[in-house]
Amino acid sequence: MNRELDSELRTVLRSHAESVQPTDHLGAIRARTQNDPAMQWWRRPLVLAGGAALVAASVVVGSILVARPDSRPAGSDTSVAANPQLEVTIFELGQVNGQLWLYPEQVTTEDTGDPALDAVLALSATGWHPCTTAEVQAVEIGARFVTVAFGAGGRMGVCLPDVFAAQAQQLAWTVRTATESNRPVRSNSPDIGPVKADPEVLSPVLIESPADEATVSSPVRVTGTSDTFEANVQWQVLRDGKVVDEGFTSGGTMGERGPFQFTVDLPPGTYTARAYATSAEDGRLVAEDTKTFTVR
Repeated sequence: MNRELDSELRTVLRSHAESVQPTDHLGAIRARTQNDPAMQWWRRPLVLAGGAALVAASVVVGSILVARPDSRPAGSDTSVAANPQLEVTIFELGQVNGQLWLYPEQVTTEDTGDPALDAVLALSATGWHPCTTAEVQAVEIGARFVTVAFGAGGRMGVCLPDVFAAQAQQLAWTVRTATESNRPVRSNSPDIGPVKADPEVLSPVLIESPADEATVSSPVRVTGTSDTFEANVQWQVLRDGKVVDEGFTSGGTMGERGPFQFTVDLPPGTYTARAYATSAEDGRLVAEDTKTFTVR
């Protein structure tokens, strides 16, 4: 590098550095990147270890390209390839008046080329480890069973029968959705299985759209599936904790899950859609689901 170019680069870098005013926007940055698949690569430990060097290098490279766009070697590629990402469905536990229900949630995870394993690893990342802290090593799809293999060295945790049964169903439903197969699921230890995905453990009321944290236009159409007494589904739309609209609609009943929907006109803002069912005997809440969304 000649002295003239070196001096020019130093001047550009010094001017850029003096113009930076640090602010506390960590929360905003996390909010913008949390659900963006293209931004998930930064969470990996290897990248975190070299994060400072990467940031410093990006500033220098950016300055060089601004100062001398034609100085890049022919055929060079300055793009950074993100790790392949995959959207999978996992099943999370929720509790309504002491009753445990499963709720499907879509999450983004690293794509290793093994969708079943990727889905189970995404489930494990939520803290799911029934009775053990051993890590999931493999998911093997056989002719009769799907076997989830745990590694050695995990210690036993607290095993409450009801919770353990629900966690086993979390695994069964996650595997069923990833493999599109209803084969029973078992583990390489006597702890799990064989267990088959049971529709009775799904929340009787599930909102499918809009997705949580989605941005939509008004009128807003809320859709989902349900299996409730006399097909009745109650709904509310709340803003800042206050009900702005509510009503009733119909879905499935008598053990047959069916679709429900309702539409509301809403001004711009952030809202929560709530769909729920109550007991015909005493009016207590028996099932509910919520989704928060923004109207543009």
